[in-house]
Amino acid sequence: MNRKFSIIILALTGLMLTSCMSVSFSGDYVLREGDTLRGSLFVTSGSVTLEEKSRVTGTIMLTSGELHLGKNAWVGEDVVLTSGELFLADGAVIQGNVVLASADIKVHQAPGATVKGSLTTNIAPFVISLATKGLLLYCVLPIVILIALILALGTWLGRQSKKRVQTAQAPAMVTAEDTKSRLQYLKKMLAEGLITETDYEAKKSDILSTM
Repeated sequence: MNRKFSIIILALTGLMLTSCMSVSFSGDYVLREGDTLRGSLFVTSGSVTLEEKSRVTGTIMLTSGELHLGKNAWVGEDVVLTSGELFLADGAVIQGNVVLASADIKVHQAPGATVKGSLTTNIAPFVISLATKGLLLYCVLPIVILIALILALGTWLGRQSKKRVQTAQAPAMVTAEDTKSRLQYLKKMLAEGLITETDYEAKKSDILSTM
C-alpha cells in the first residue's frame, strides 16, 4: 500500500505542477517539429524557433533576439518581446496577445497566421498580470490542491488501515473465547473425575500453547 501511495503522490505532483513549469534559457532555443512544451518559455539573449506543429502551452517571453513560429505552430498564451523581431509562418496561432516593449519591434505575419488577442506596445498590464495572477493561478493554487489531495488520501488510507486491523483482531477474539470454553470444559471433566490431575495439567498446557 505504501508503494501505491507513493505512485499516486508522484502522479498528482506531476499533474498539479505541470501548469507551474517554465523553461528558461540564455541562448538559442529550438522546439522540434511536433513537440509540446507544457508551461512557459523565457529566453534571454537568443533566438527562439518553434518548428512546424510544435506547441507551447504557456507564455513565450523573449528579451533579445528573434522569435520564429513555424507553420501551424501554436502558443497557448501571450507572446512578449522586449526587443528583436517576431515571424509568424502560415497557420501559426497565438491564443493570447502579442506584447511588444516598443513600436520599433517588427512583426512579420504571414496571411494565414492568427493572433487571437491584440497586438499592443503597452507592456505594463502584462507585467502586473504576471505578478498578481500568474504566481497564484499557475503555482500556488496547484500546490494547495495537491496538498489537499495528499491529506485526503492520507485520511482514506488511515481508515482503510484501521479497518484491516479490526478485521485482523476479530479472529484473535474468537480464538481466545474458544480457548476459554475448552479450559472450562476441561476443568469440568476433572471435577467429575473423568480425567486425572496429571491429564488436566497436560491438556491445559496444550490448549494454552495454541494461543
